[in-house]
Amino acid sequence: MLDKVQQQINALQTGKKLILGAGIEIHTMQSIVDLCQQLESNGVIRIINKHQESKTGQKLIDSLLIEKS
Repeated sequence: MLDKVQQQINALQTGKKLILGAGIEIHTMQSIVDLCQQLESNGVIRIINKHQESKTGQKLIDSLLIEKS
């Protein structure tokens, strides 16, 4: 799953946005969040919005809006 997300991000053109989270299991999403935070620190993307789930009370991130830098 991480490879697929990485490929989607690599395929984005500069300035284009991508929503991540639909159809992704919540625990897998946490690995994707870690990947995106690393890419953001490297200047590859910018995380525009993080949405936290409210069902479990753990406030885990269930979707991200990112923009290619």
